[in-house]
Formats: sequence, structure tokens, C-alpha cells
Amino acid sequence: MANRSNSVGELHAVADLLATLVPSGDGGVDLLDQLDALERVKSAAAAAQVVVTAAFADAADTEAETVPGRRTPPRAMSIGAEVALATLASPYSGEQRVLLSRRLRDDLPLALAALRRGELTEDRAFAIAREVAHLDPEQRRRVDHDLGPQLPGLGDLRLRQAVRRSCLTVAADAETRRYRRARADRRVGSRQLDDGTGQLVATLPLEDLAAVRAALDAAAAKARADADERTAGQVRADTLVARITGTDPATDVASVRVNLVIGVESLLGAGTEPGLLPGVGPLPAALCTDLVRSASAAAKATLRRLFVAPGERALVAMESTSRTFDGLLAEFLDLRDGGTCRTPGCNAAIRHHDHVARAADGGRTTSDNGQGLCERCNYVKETPGWTSWVVHPGHAGLHEVHGVTEHLRIIRSTSPPLPGGAAGAPAYSPAELQLASTLTLVA
Repeated sequence: MANRSNSVGELHAVADLLATLVPSGDGGVDLLDQLDALERVKSAAAAAQVVVTAAFADAADTEAETVPGRRTPPRAMSIGAEVALATLASPYSGEQRVLLSRRLRDDLPLALAALRRGELTEDRAFAIAREVAHLDPEQRRRVDHDLGPQLPGLGDLRLRQAVRRSCLTVAADAETRRYRRARADRRVGSRQLDDGTGQLVATLPLEDLAAVRAALDAAAAKARADADERTAGQVRADTLVARITGTDPATDVASVRVNLVIGVESLLGAGTEPGLLPGVGPLPAALCTDLVRSASAAAKATLRRLFVAPGERALVAMESTSRTFDGLLAEFLDLRDGGTCRTPGCNAAIRHHDHVARAADGGRTTSDNGQGLCERCNYVKETPGWTSWVVHPGHAGLHEVHGVTEHLRIIRSTSPPLPGGAAGAPAYSPAELQLASTLTLVA
């Protein structure tokens, strides 16, 4: 135990030393030398994290236990969630870190050695480990032996090209199966950006991708010939939306239901607090007002009043007699938790409405005992040794959940404040707010 404490203490001492580092030297050459040394420290620390992560995963695997009558999730999910808490990452990223660390330690020793020496960055080492995922351990070691002398000096693109070329040589049959599986796994994904827009990403066979691109380019060329004022990029985006939804975003108002949470002050133009699209993120108050007005003008707007405690902007409680969260109670949890998994560091969308205190242990189906989680995080909670409970700051406080993992890592989760607070808005009296709410509903 003493050796463990000393080792951890020494690592923290190194971190403290680097945190207080002051650039020094007689000129630019000395500063560049320091920068080079720090980069080597980063790589060495990353290599040490790989070894420690793999060792923790091995030790945790031997500690696995089961509880009779209780569904236990895959062990990798629990281990990855705890690694995520230690590395400030999402649960999925933690699970991937465990998988890639084991692969580097066991199957790619030359790549790990290059990482220790500072000839490879952590991102590039993990990129190699990802690229050889479809190979068996012996094939991975052959690729590692082939790449070893080439690693110093390779950039991201050239490194991936070298790995792909080596994989095609070492495991031609496996590569052929991989290409066929990839084509069968065609799919569409999306992700939100920070400026009120998002990206739609489609993974398609190359010939289909070329056909889609040609159709969008033809639409852009036609619009330019018709003197359309939109840019070519705008025409391509609008054409894609129109052909998928049947609604032209340049001229029509969509009838798809979207929850928009916004304070009454911002809706009436007297405040600047942004609105919220649950599961997506905040939108500027003026843009939210424009969306509501355009939908109202097209008779496609529906308003639902949700009451928010003025102190911390927390939704009031709701309860159900059912054992499951459904209907308005499920929607309540989605709105209160912002549409995003409550686990710290996890950015996945809510897929499960979970009892903080398990229903089997007497937990009630109430908004107070409910939280929105992604599927992975909900299953991880079932791991033996994990527990969670609701903290009660008061009826008007934000919903707060605390928990402890199998290896005593602390989890703290607080629901995000909703729009409608005093920030950026005048201090209205209750009578004025009631009047504004009435006028909004009439409008």
C-alpha cells in the first residue's frame, strides 16, 4: 500500500511541477527545446496511461461479481465508465480507451514503444489500434512489425495510408470481408454544431455517394441558371431536405412537432435569455421568436405551458402510478434534463427514462426519482456495487443525483437550468408574468 501511495504522490508531484512551469531560456531555440521535451512528456504520459488502463481493466475483470436475480451488464461497460470518470471522458470514450489500451499493450508493442519514446502521439497510436480492429492478434502483430521502422515522422494521413497498405498485404481476406461489411453497414447519423446548425452524415457505397453528389450539383446548377439568390451550398442543403421530407425549407414551414423551451420575456422580445431545443441545445432568443412567429402565421404552432420555479429555473414535479415513465412524465424528464444523458461527460441523447432508486427497491415513478439516460449508462447502473440517490435541495431547486461506482468513484449530476431566469431580462412581477403568459397564448 505504501508503494502505491508513493507512486501516486510522485505522479501528482510531476503534474504540479508542470502546472507551475515558467518558460525560460536565452532565445527561441531554448523555448523550442522545452516544447519538444514537453511533447515527449505528453507521449510518455499517454503510454503510461495505456499500461495503467489495461492493468486496471485486467484487475477489475477478476473482481467481477453477480447478484442473484439482478441483470448484470457487460463487464466492459462498467470498467469503461469508471475509466471515463478518471479521464474526464464520456462513458463510451472510456470503454474505447480500455479496448484500445489493451490492444496496444498486447498486440502492438512496437507502436506502444514509439509512443513511450515520443515518436508517436496518443491520437496516432490509438488510430493504429482502431485501424487493425478487424484483424486477429497474430495479424496485428505482423502489421505492427511492418510499421515499426516507418512510424517516426509520419503525419496523420500518411500514417493511416501506411496502416491500410500493411493491412491489405497482411490480411487480404480479412480486408475484403471488412469492405463488404462496411457497405452493408450504410447508415445516416447527425451531430449538432454550436451555432444553431447541425451536420447530417450519410455513410454510403461510393457509387451511391457519387449519384447523390451529382443530383445535388445538378440542382445547384439549375438554381444558378434560374438566377436563384441562394448560394450553391444553400441550394444543395435545401434540395436534400426537400427530397427527404417533402418540405422545401426555403418556402415552407415544417409541420413536424419540435419542443422549443423559451422564457416568456424572451418570447415577447423583452429578454435575451436563449431558448432551448431539448437534446439539441440553445438557440438565440430572437431566432426562437422568429420560429414561433413563422409557425404561428402558418397555423402550425402549439403552445404548452410548463411552470418553472423562478429561483433556479427548475420544472415542478410530476408523478405517475405506473412502474414505467411514459406519456407526459417521460416528456417532462426529457425537457427537464435537456434531452441529453445525465451522466457526467456523456453527450448521448436520452433513450431510457430511469428510476434513480430502482423500482425493485421501492423507488417511485416520479419526476423526482426519474432521470434521462442513454441506453449504455442505464445498463451500467445495474453493475453490482453501483448505487445512486436523489439529493433534495428543496422543492424549487434543480434536480440533483449523486452516485458511487463499484470502485468508489463519485458521480454528481445536476439537471440544466431552463430558460426564463432573470439573466438578460427585466425583473417582472408575478402579475406581469401572468399577463404576458395570457397574451402569448392569445397570440
